[in-house]
Amino acid sequence: MLIPNDKIPVRLPVKWYFDNNIPNIIIIEYKKKFSKIESLLSKLLKSPTSLKRTLDVMNSRLWLLMDGNNSFGDIIDMMESEFKEEIIPSKQRITTSIMNFIELRLVTLLTNSEEIYWSIESYENRNS
Repeated sequence: MLIPNDKIPVRLPVKWYFDNNIPNIIIIEYKKKFSKIESLLSKLLKSPTSLKRTLDVMNSRLWLLMDGNNSFGDIIDMMESEFKEEIIPSKQRITTSIMNFIELRLVTLLTNSEEIYWSIESYENRNS
């Protein structure tokens, strides 16, 4: 899928926070999606019901930029400026990352930043 440059990627309300051990790295926690059988097995085995996903440096930066203030085109420009050759081909890599976040129901695309009515703050900031 192509993302138009004027679309605004925005993180959805999900628990996320900075890793205390590694600067500028973000951890996202979200509920697992189970089928009925998996849910039953999970309860019987008392397995965790949520996943922790530690993002790499580039995806951590991308996560922070998806705050409702930056269009897709703006994000590409900022990521290219910050990561230089390391992110090339930038548009394809950023598109892939955003699409993965969308598939995991962690991010949505908006036309207008005024559509945001949920908290996009980190878990620590919400509880301050």
